[in-house]
Amino acid sequence: MANIETRLALWQEQGLLNTEQAQAIRTFERENNPPRRHWWLYSLLILGVSIIGLGIISIIAANWADISDTVKLGADLLLLLGLGSALLWQYHNPQGWWFEALIAAFMILCLASIGLIGQIYQLNGRWFHALLFWSAITLPLALFSRQLFAPFMWGTLFLHALLWSAVALSANLMEDTYRFIAPLCLFAPLLTASLYGLLRPVGALADFRSTFFFWFQVSGLMALVVIDLARSGGEMRDYELGWYLPAYIAAAVLALLILGSSSYRLLNKVLLIGCIALLLLYYQPDFLFSGNTRYTHADMDNANPFSFWQADDIRAPILTILILFVYATHAGNSGHARTFNVITFMIGLRFVILYFQAMGGLAATGVGLIMSGIMIIGIAWFWHKSRSRLQRWSKELNP
Repeated sequence: MANIETRLALWQEQGLLNTEQAQAIRTFERENNPPRRHWWLYSLLILGVSIIGLGIISIIAANWADISDTVKLGADLLLLLGLGSALLWQYHNPQGWWFEALIAAFMILCLASIGLIGQIYQLNGRWFHALLFWSAITLPLALFSRQLFAPFMWGTLFLHALLWSAVALSANLMEDTYRFIAPLCLFAPLLTASLYGLLRPVGALADFRSTFFFWFQVSGLMALVVIDLARSGGEMRDYELGWYLPAYIAAAVLALLILGSSSYRLLNKVLLIGCIALLLLYYQPDFLFSGNTRYTHADMDNANPFSFWQADDIRAPILTILILFVYATHAGNSGHARTFNVITFMIGLRFVILYFQAMGGLAATGVGLIMSGIMIIGIAWFWHKSRSRLQRWSKELNP
C-alpha cells in the first residue's frame, strides 16, 4: 500500500486524480488485495523454532544411550500434544505468524517421530517409504496453512518420496544407485508437471500448485543438464525399459492433461507435447546417439574422427537448444515473461558452452580468448536486444 500511496499522491499533484477518485482507489485496493506477507518475520520465526529444536535434539543426543525407550516415546508424545494444543490456541489468530511456525514445527516433529519409532522397534523400510507415510499424515496440516512454507516443504518431501518409490517399484535400488539417476531425472519433471496439471483447476490449492510448478522448472532444467552432459561424453549406454516405465506413464498422463485442458490454445498444446516427445527421445539410447564423440581427447588422436553430424557431443547440444526453444516459445505465447527470459538466457549459455566444446584448443590461445570474449559479448547483446521482439513474436503465434 505504501507504493500505491506514493503514486496516488503524485497523480493528485499532477491533476490526474481528485480526492474522491484517490479514495475510491484506496478502498478498492484494500478490499481486493490481501496484505503483503511479512516473509522476514515468518522466516525469523521458523529459524527460531528450528534452532530451539536443534538445541533439544542435541541435548537428547548427548544422553541418548541413557534414556529408556519408554521415556523417549513419552517425551515425543508430550511434545506432539504440546504443539497440537498450541496450534489450536493460535488457529483463530488473524495474523497467524505463530500458527505457521507451529505448523512447520509439528510437521518436522512428525517426521522425527517416525524415525524414532522405527529406531526403537527396529522397523525395516526405506527412507522414501517413511516420507510417503509422513506425507499422508501431515497433508491435513499443510492444507490448513495460510502461508507458502508448509505446503512447499510438504510438496518437496512428497515429490522426493514419490520419485524414489516409483523407480524402486521397477528397479532394485540396492544395486549401483548412480545407474538410476537418469530414470529419476526423466521422471521428475514429468511427475511434477502432471501434479501441477491435476491441481490447476483447484483454486484452493494454489500454494501446492506453485510448489509443483517451481520444482517442474528446476527438475526440467536439471534433466536437460544431466542428459546433455551424459550424451556429450558418449556415456549412458545402460538402458532397461523397466527403469523408465514410471516416466513413460507420467508422460502419458501429462499428455492427456495437456490435450484435455481448455486453458491451452492449440499451439501451446502442440509445443508442450513436442517438448515431452523430444525429452523422451533424448533419454532413449540407440536412436539418435551412438556413443561416438568428436571433441574428446581420445577421438582427437584418431586418424579418422567421426564427422561433425555423427558426433553425440554435437547432436546433444542441438537437441537441448531445440527443447529450450520450443518451451521458450510456449512460455512467451502464454505470457510467462520471467520464464521466457530465463529459458532464452539458457539457450545463449548453451551456445557459449558448445563453442568452447568445439573450439577448446583455439580458446586456449590469446587470439582464441579474444574471439571467445567477442562472441560472448555478441550473444549477450543479441539476447538483450532481441528478447522483447522474440516474446512479441511468440505471443502473436495464435493459430
